[in-house]
Amino acid sequence: MVNRAVTEDEQLGQLEQMIRETPVKIDLTGSVMERYEQKRRQVSRGAASGRRVWRKAAVTAAAAVLIMTAVAGTGLISPAAAEALRQIPGMGRVFQLAGDLGLRAADEQGLYKGLAVSDTHGGISVAATAVAFDGIRVSVGIELTAPASAPEAELQTGSLQEAMTDVELSINGQPLNDYAPDGGSIGPFLFPVPDSDKLVLEFSDLRNQGGQAFPEQFGLGLHFRIAGIEEPFLLDIPVELNTRDNLVLAPSAVRNNGNVRIQVDKVELTPVTTNITTRLELEGMTISEMHSSGSSIGFDLLDDQGNKLQMLSGNGTSAAGGTVLVQDSRFAPLASVPESITIKPYHYVYKENSTSEFQLDADGHVMVEYIPGLEMTIPVTGAVQ
Repeated sequence: MVNRAVTEDEQLGQLEQMIRETPVKIDLTGSVMERYEQKRRQVSRGAASGRRVWRKAAVTAAAAVLIMTAVAGTGLISPAAAEALRQIPGMGRVFQLAGDLGLRAADEQGLYKGLAVSDTHGGISVAATAVAFDGIRVSVGIELTAPASAPEAELQTGSLQEAMTDVELSINGQPLNDYAPDGGSIGPFLFPVPDSDKLVLEFSDLRNQGGQAFPEQFGLGLHFRIAGIEEPFLLDIPVELNTRDNLVLAPSAVRNNGNVRIQVDKVELTPVTTNITTRLELEGMTISEMHSSGSSIGFDLLDDQGNKLQMLSGNGTSAAGGTVLVQDSRFAPLASVPESITIKPYHYVYKENSTSEFQLDADGHVMVEYIPGLEMTIPVTGAVQ
C-alpha cells in the first residue's frame, strides 16, 4: 500500500525545489509553505500545488470565448482559427505565458491542440483553450471570464487558482486514480501564469511507479467548482499524444553514500519534458523520517555543456514506513540531444534550528549542498533503448 502522507511529503519536496528555482528578495519561504499546506487540502483525491490567479477579464476576451464555444465539432479548432484568437487583446496564449519552458516550446512548435470547450454558470465562463500531451505529462490551459452578456460577474476571490476547488479528473469516464498504483493517487497541479484569469492544470501518470500508462488518445473529464458559484463546472476535453519518437534510456546507474543509495532507472526526453525516474533507498531511516528531519534529497539536471535545466514538477511513491522511494522528476526539455546528462543530488540548506525555512543566497535562491559521491553522468548519444 502506498502511504499518501509520504507521497504528499515528496510532492512538498518537489515544491521546495521549484521554489529554489525562483529568486526572491526577502525570505517568504515559511509563509509560502504554510499556504501550500492549506491549499493542498482544497483539491479532492489528490495533491494540488501552486495556487494564485484571477481577475475579471475584459469583454474582448469574453467575446473570444463565445467565438470558441460557437465552433462546432469535436472541440478542436484549426491552427488558423487558433492563431486569429491569439491576436485578440486579452487572449494571450496560456502556454506562452507560462513560466514553464517546456510548454513554451510546445506552443512555439505547435505540439498542442487548440480547444473550444467551455462551461458557464452564474455569469462565469471557464474554457479549456489548449491541451498538450507528450507521453509524460498532460497540460491543459484554462481561462476564465465573465461573458459579454454579464460583464458585471466577478469571482469572490482574486484569482482563478484560489477560486477553483474540488477538482476531479476522469479518463474515458474512469476516475483518474484508477491509473494510480494500489493505494496511491494522481494529484493535479494548478500552475499560475501572469494573467490572473488563467492557469495551467497538469498531471502525469505513475507508470514508472507501478501505475498504468495513459492511453495515447482519450477523453478527459474535468469536474470542479468555482467559489461562490453553486453549480459545478464540467469540461470534456479531447486529448491525444502530440509527440512521437520520444527518446527513452534505461541506464540503471547507481551511486552510494553512507546510508543512501540512488539508482537512475529511466531517462525520457521529449520536445516538451525531460523526465528522470530514480529509486532512493535508505538504511536505518524511513522515507518519512528523512522528510521530517529536513534531509530530503532533490536533484539538479545538467546537459553536457553544464547548463542546468529548469525544474518543473515531480511526484514519488513509497510504502508506509518504507525505506524506498521511487520518484519522477520533470525538467524543461533539452535544446538538442546531448552526448550526456549529469544528475546532481543535493540536500536543502535550512535556517539554523529549522527544517522548514530555507537559507537564501545573495541572488535570492534557496541554498543547497550537493551530496558527495552521488553525482552521476549518463551517456545519451548512442544509448537509445
